[in-house]
Amino acid sequence: MSDTPDYDAYQSSFHEAFRAELYGIVDALPAGGRALDVPCGNGFYSRRLVEHFRGRLTAVDSNDEYLQSTRNAVGVGAEVLKADAYQLPFGRATFDLIWCAQSLISLDPERAVREMFRVVKPGGVVAILEVDEFHRVLLPWPVELEAALPLAVRAATEQEYGDAVKMSPARRLRGVLKEAGFKSVRRVTYPFDRTATFDSSTAAFLTHHFGYLRSFVRSHLPRDLQKVFDRVTSPDSDDSLYREDVELVCLNAVYLARPSETASPVAT
Repeated sequence: MSDTPDYDAYQSSFHEAFRAELYGIVDALPAGGRALDVPCGNGFYSRRLVEHFRGRLTAVDSNDEYLQSTRNAVGVGAEVLKADAYQLPFGRATFDLIWCAQSLISLDPERAVREMFRVVKPGGVVAILEVDEFHRVLLPWPVELEAALPLAVRAATEQEYGDAVKMSPARRLRGVLKEAGFKSVRRVTYPFDRTATFDSSTAAFLTHHFGYLRSFVRSHLPRDLQKVFDRVTSPDSDDSLYREDVELVCLNAVYLARPSETASPVAT
């Protein structure tokens, strides 16, 4: 039985569809010194980070299956460890760069960021890739459905987590970083554009995205709009969102946070 999270296939399809853009983000990170990928997941980013940092990479996760995937991805080029993101087995001011990608949804952001602050060096960088679920994937939905979807996302998130913005950690991230002690926080937004006819990896991502909306959000739409949703997400419909004139934009934000040169860690 697989130990990977339910969202693994969806996330992997995102990686495959936007590999070039995502690796371009990694390539733009400040290089030199020692890097940490936390949590590393299946090793998608670790594979690129180990090249960017010439092997001076440590990747950690709490999931055994993900750790094995990461070991397979990086070979002997990185240290791969099982560790708790809230209690990293490193001394303070260990790393020049810390990378965290789309993980704060499944973590307590405040605790995780405080621990990153503890182990980053003064003058180092914490780089966090995150999304806002209300505006992550932009598509030409029918207008009435486009207006209703954010309300359905909010209702679904409140029902699942008791928090309307749990699925959109980027909305709170600047404040979380400042509260942890970071003195400089800069956001860079990256739009990933695709135009139909979609290639196979983009079509696969779109299918996973619709599957996620169908399972998580659809039941919170009014009944008449559920029928509209079903129609436009079917490849066989005349007004399908797979049709040849559709444009897709996927928005991602990277927060680059630096402590002051003499920063001290916040107690955990």
